[in-house]
Amino acid sequence: MLRIGVGLSTDRDSARAAADAATAAMRSAGVPRADVLLVFATTAHGPGFTAVTRTAGEVCGTKEVVGCSAAGVLADDQEVEAGPAVAVLAMAGGLASRRFFVPLARGSERIADEVADAVGDLDGRDRLLLLFTDSYNVHPEPLLAGLRRRLPGVTVVGGGASENGSVGEVSVFAGNATSSRAVAGVALAGDFHATVGVTHAVRRVGRVHRITEARGNVVFALDGRPAYEAFAAVVPAPLLQEPRRALSVVLVGLPVGEGEFVARHLVGLDPHRGALVVGALVEEGEELFFGVRDPNGAREDLQRLLATQSAAWGDAAPAGGLYVNCIGRGRGFYGVPGLDTAYIRQQFGALPVAGFSSGAEIAPGGGAPRLHQYTGVLVLLGPAEGAKEG
Repeated sequence: MLRIGVGLSTDRDSARAAADAATAAMRSAGVPRADVLLVFATTAHGPGFTAVTRTAGEVCGTKEVVGCSAAGVLADDQEVEAGPAVAVLAMAGGLASRRFFVPLARGSERIADEVADAVGDLDGRDRLLLLFTDSYNVHPEPLLAGLRRRLPGVTVVGGGASENGSVGEVSVFAGNATSSRAVAGVALAGDFHATVGVTHAVRRVGRVHRITEARGNVVFALDGRPAYEAFAAVVPAPLLQEPRRALSVVLVGLPVGEGEFVARHLVGLDPHRGALVVGALVEEGEELFFGVRDPNGAREDLQRLLATQSAAWGDAAPAGGLYVNCIGRGRGFYGVPGLDTAYIRQQFGALPVAGFSSGAEIAPGGGAPRLHQYTGVLVLLGPAEGAKEG
């Protein structure tokens, strides 16, 4: 039976922090050794990332260690947004796993193939691929498109490594390797069940539009009219006079399925040509809406996600979970610390959950792996028996 435990340490010594967090995770799981470890360490441990992964693996008796650097980490009801911290999530119970590490130097177009080759024919009722990327240098959307092609039916979840802005570099972990300009992760299979939910911080403003003229990432017309007109119709006049600020405040949502969307930044405005420049490739015929980040809406949507996840398990109980939370959803956004973990604890009690603050999130959307922004992604795992189907 799948067992999961989590631990967190704020010790400044990297090896000691890893040992303390790993020991707590093993105690939480109630097992003598782990099959797989997820490890997340804040920027303050940068010089000691290798010591973190090596020590955590030694304490838990496994070499299957993956994870990444992070501006903040979380475990149970603790969220650490600044300073040194290490979070460990330990999994045990007959899991089959295949760890991978792929440097960007091998060519961005080859990363998906390298990951798929490493995963191979791993089989099981549920197959889950946990993926951690260099947010600064790896282009995730071609990678995810490649994984969708090479690994149909595999659920891909994860996020981009982050840092606190002091070093300008992030790292991903696999075994004893820690490096930037790479992707790392692990594929899991076995007698377990997994559910994935995405919660958004972006609230729609105005109606949904149809893209009627576009080229690349430039939208010229929405509903047959200049795209800028639709933008100007939902943006207050004073904000229109400050284009840079408007671009930082107003985002677009791109629907990808029934009730599902991905948020993207607007990266340019051209009032003279009536055009908008979106931080993603778009096509004519697709839908688009404008949105803003809304703390109250984010709270409500998180509660919706948690209720949906709880209902998906019915009378069964998940063993634990991974929470990948956008770096833009912490104290600065809500005005209070630890809100996401508090809501998770309120819904699921003492369920062991760990995770990190991400540069971007990876989760399904519209039946395919997607890059998300300003979201929280909750993955719950538990024994296959008793989980509700569908």
